[in-house]
Amino acid sequence: MIYRILIIEDEAPARKKLKRYISEVCPTSEIVAELDNVEDCKLFLKDAPELDLIFSDIELRDGNVFEVYDDISLNCPIIFATAYNDFLIHAFEANGIEYLLKPFSLDRFTKAWEKFIRLGGSGSKNSQQLMETISQLLKQSSPVPVGYKEQFAIKSATETYFIKTENIVYFQADKGVVFAFDDKNKRHIMPQSTLKEIEDFLDPQKFYKINRSEIVQKYFIIKIKRYNKNTVSIYLNSERIILRTSQNKTSDFNLWMGI
Repeated sequence: MIYRILIIEDEAPARKKLKRYISEVCPTSEIVAELDNVEDCKLFLKDAPELDLIFSDIELRDGNVFEVYDDISLNCPIIFATAYNDFLIHAFEANGIEYLLKPFSLDRFTKAWEKFIRLGGSGSKNSQQLMETISQLLKQSSPVPVGYKEQFAIKSATETYFIKTENIVYFQADKGVVFAFDDKNKRHIMPQSTLKEIEDFLDPQKFYKINRSEIVQKYFIIKIKRYNKNTVSIYLNSERIILRTSQNKTSDFNLWMGI
């Protein structure tokens, strides 16, 4: 089956990533249009084109995409792909069936696509019922905000001190211990024992997990060099620190960096 898909995204690297992921999960799909601003979305959607699915960012170059969805009634489901986590309620009220928080992996994207297929695609009874149910549940409850830490508490045998998140260059996991390295290249032993526990407290626009054992902060990346065919070296904090991406992370890392 050929699925007709609309992409609404104002960043070229993000559009490229979406199209690559779409081609991997459904090579026969058709991208009917790529739009990057509210006005073009209104003009395109007011003619009620036949669509099976929309992949939609939220904050566009000339405004918020909900200006479109509040004015135009759509029958097809929407998978939101955004860097912002505070539009969850509005997303599901606007035919949303999934909410991908950037940067997302191919595995996370595939699960969203499989959910779309499970629901029967555009206009299915199951899809409509699900969206109505989610909308009602969200109206009855308050959203749970994601809290990104501004600082971490570091405990020693004699004291507890605090390290500001903005000063952390990278995190490194080693044999069940997680270290934070600050901008003075000082190492701090974190109370968390895995990077997964750390990730939940970090803004994904600022921090990225480049391999199984390291998370870097974008602000401290000085330059990037090709290491081999599928790996890049990342120079941090005045080039004193060099880390490398894993092969399966390099492409998404480059997109996250906007290159």
